[in-house]
Amino acid sequence: MKSIKLIIILTFTAFNLFSQNITNTLGTSGVFTIKDASTNYFSLSQISGNLSLNRSPVLQPTTSSTIGVIFKGSQRFLHDYGNANTFLGVNSGNFTMTGFFNTALGYQSLFSNTTGNFNTSVGLNSLYSNATGYENTAVGLQSLYRNYLGNNNTAVGINSLYNNNDDENTAIGSYSLYTNSTGSCNTALGSQSLYLNNNGFDNTAVGWQSLYSNTTGNFNSALGYQSLYSNNIGYENTAVGLQSLFTNNNGNYNTAVGSASLFKNISGSQNTAVGYYSFENNWFNDPVFNK
Repeated sequence: MKSIKLIIILTFTAFNLFSQNITNTLGTSGVFTIKDASTNYFSLSQISGNLSLNRSPVLQPTTSSTIGVIFKGSQRFLHDYGNANTFLGVNSGNFTMTGFFNTALGYQSLFSNTTGNFNTSVGLNSLYSNATGYENTAVGLQSLYRNYLGNNNTAVGINSLYNNNDDENTAIGSYSLYTNSTGSCNTALGSQSLYLNNNGFDNTAVGWQSLYSNTTGNFNSALGYQSLYSNNIGYENTAVGLQSLFTNNNGNYNTAVGSASLFKNISGSQNTAVGYYSFENNWFNDPVFNK
């Protein structure tokens, strides 16, 4: 049987109301169709098992865990709970928040949000722990994962700004600013840049593992592969070039321009080195000699 058209007529009287199950079995290659004289509105194919709609489904605004929600199995998948929020992904968002203008795409993205507003979260577990933080943008698996109250942060890349809980940080690249918790106003561009235990502020790192080890150093600028790699508490240093100021730990006010310039400097301060491997072996503080 190629097609089955069913017309179901239910007659209710004031005296007899019956609840009932309606069961029909499609024959081989059968199609169940709901239509009027000219239009098929709904069809179910026995061959493919596919449902076809010729009109748009209409959802009510999400006002609870059971109204205006599309589920995947038993888990929420698509809803717009709250004011101008959009959530797409298994267990994305929740049904208790009061925050507004949030957009989340991905498994458990913005899962814990309470009063946070204007957040954008794309990727599995992105902004997972965010509660009150606002104006954050997280793109990538577990980006800004532990952010609870930090604001105005941008994280792009797997685990970027993973531990962050402060404001005005920008991390682009996998694991960039990974451990940052209370550091603010940092910019990290490159995989694992400003990676380890950073709580400093106003640092700029561009390049793979640049300012990798920074903890409380502030106002540092590193441009290049592993530039200022070992810097821990040193501040106001500028390193431009591959592994420039590589070993610097607590030296301050240094300027190194060129590959491996001031490479072995550890605690020396106020040094200026320009050129490939310039003052590579310098490790002590002599601002007069090291010019």
